[in-house]
Amino acid sequence: MSAHPRIRPGALAAAVCTALLGTVLASPAAHAAGSSPHRHTLSGSRPGYATAGADAGAIPADQRLTARLYLGSRDPVGLAAFLRQVTDPHSPRYRHFLTPAAYQRRFALGPAEHRAVADWLTRAGLTVTRDTAHYVDVSGPERAVRQALGSPIHHYRTARGTVSAPSGDLSVPSSLGTEVVAVSGLSAPAAAHPQSHRTTTPLHPPHPRPSGTTVADDAGAVCSPSFGGTPATGLPTAYGATPTYAPCPYVPAQLRHAYGAGGAHATGKGTTIAIVDAYGSPTMPADADRYARATGDRPFRPGQYRQRVTPKDWNVGSACAPPASWAGEEALDVDMAHGLAPDARVLYMGADSCLDADLMDTEATVIDHRLADSISNSWAEIIHSAPGHLTPDLVNAWNLLFEQAAAEGIGVYFAAGDCGDSSPGAAETGVNCDPKTTAAQADFPSGSPWVTSVGGTTLALDRHGNYAWETSMGDELSVLTDGTSAARASASRASGKAWGPLPGVFAFGGGGGAGDFPQPWYQRGRTPARGHGTPARRTTPDVAMEGDGALPVLVGLTDGGAFQLVGFGGTSAATPAFAALQADAQQETGHPLGFANPLLYALGGSPVFRDVTDHPAAAGTGPLTVVRDYGPSPTAQAPSDDQQRYVLYALGRDYGLHAVPGYDDATGLGSPSPAYLRWMRRTGGIPR
Repeated sequence: MSAHPRIRPGALAAAVCTALLGTVLASPAAHAAGSSPHRHTLSGSRPGYATAGADAGAIPADQRLTARLYLGSRDPVGLAAFLRQVTDPHSPRYRHFLTPAAYQRRFALGPAEHRAVADWLTRAGLTVTRDTAHYVDVSGPERAVRQALGSPIHHYRTARGTVSAPSGDLSVPSSLGTEVVAVSGLSAPAAAHPQSHRTTTPLHPPHPRPSGTTVADDAGAVCSPSFGGTPATGLPTAYGATPTYAPCPYVPAQLRHAYGAGGAHATGKGTTIAIVDAYGSPTMPADADRYARATGDRPFRPGQYRQRVTPKDWNVGSACAPPASWAGEEALDVDMAHGLAPDARVLYMGADSCLDADLMDTEATVIDHRLADSISNSWAEIIHSAPGHLTPDLVNAWNLLFEQAAAEGIGVYFAAGDCGDSSPGAAETGVNCDPKTTAAQADFPSGSPWVTSVGGTTLALDRHGNYAWETSMGDELSVLTDGTSAARASASRASGKAWGPLPGVFAFGGGGGAGDFPQPWYQRGRTPARGHGTPARRTTPDVAMEGDGALPVLVGLTDGGAFQLVGFGGTSAATPAFAALQADAQQETGHPLGFANPLLYALGGSPVFRDVTDHPAAAGTGPLTVVRDYGPSPTAQAPSDDQQRYVLYALGRDYGLHAVPGYDDATGLGSPSPAYLRWMRRTGGIPR
């Protein structure tokens, strides 16, 4: 969760059209501590930016610092063995989950271990300010930190200013080698950003239209009732054909029909979905109820929606997008969770910021008290960046938290990201990319082997509202090269006006690819082999659902004091939708599903998944394109405003990732078909 500027869920068209127009040396003390046979090194605890060339000098020995030490497991080997048994659908111990209390007794550190950690820190001159099941907070002078953790703390020059960091990997006494797994707070904080984008102007009204009709919103924007249903005859041709207007944003009833949810036994009844985001909207759940009524669904029943948000404790700063920017993310997550599992309880957990410490606290609250059967997370970050803030030891702390969730039967779902392979090439034009990326990579925590990574697809419905096809979520964009409006389109053709550039530039695509972890057992033999001599890695996503910014879902939120119905796209839409589908599946089986991946991969290649490809046969042989009409500009009709009204999307063109037959790094195992929930009901969710 690198501390980079958050990409605000703003107008996708405006952002893209604007773009179209226009080695490391440790100190002797650290080296001695890390290499001592009496010390255990926390490998990777020094961030990548802490290089000798960037060193701006040591922090004064008497300067007061704070740090958080994340605690490990008392029996990591036993935990690994237990997790294999409890998550493998072919194991006799499958789904024999632990209660939170049983997990604490069996695998968490006990009082004696906590005392040992506290005594060590106190002897070094630090003060323990908080001691929890997951971490110990301390404060004290730099000299005490150096004494306890074996490395001086220096200042370092980075592209984002001067920040502090250990000058070498931190270490702990060898007797505490499993008790402490990570340290945070001594370097620049890592932070996450939401994986969603607001992609349309407000649309009114939102209801799906009868087939054969053309829909225009109050501002004059045109959308189609189905894919290909309304030709954009007033606009230039593209890729050798007349483009069509994009379908109107999808509402939950359409998604339920496409994926087989919402039947009598597939409403999520008896389950709880937790949603973890940063901050919180002051108008939830009223917005969700208003949205449900507007889209023909039922509002929350009394007590069905709960939230934990503490604005007085919010940590608002430059590392995170402002709280208001997360309101759309919250609305999207809640609307999709409720829309695809209308009888499930929804618990919104608003972290006090997008920083790791706050997000981990919030995630841990759900897990420690088993407040939900599943946790939907529509935020992400990258590991490899310059400067890099997400250190390997902090990643280890995250993974231990996800292992606890798996032990307790909680499914954890993360958005795979909206930047294709998250490479520098994708970041050149991608609107939800981290510009500091240094390599193609799977996003994190989506890439953890203990979470389910949810990718995105582009869903097409036919004129009857039925599923037609899906392709990978990947958009290349073009705009009208001269600001031509629809009213002048016929005249412009004569003068050679056209879309440009063609092909378009990459703007938006589902995340995925190989990550930083060895291939987990459940992916062996089920994902493509890598090159000779290349170690097999954990690859993402695991599954995928509709989330394209070109064909967005409708969301309701209060923005600027007024309630609006707007289109949002991203794997942020797919993730709560799949978590909701899992709530439906739990209702069908009558049992908690827990960590989903082993079962999902055991079902890979069966009819329960639709195999999504870049070139779906059902779509025909022509180009997959749509024109999104964003409506006339509310400001003066300057050429740049007109150019941003119409955006041409070429679909199925993810950056660096390709959807091919079978498992792939763009859509994983594919999207769930209606057979998925039927299979769950028939089998109880256990392969025969």
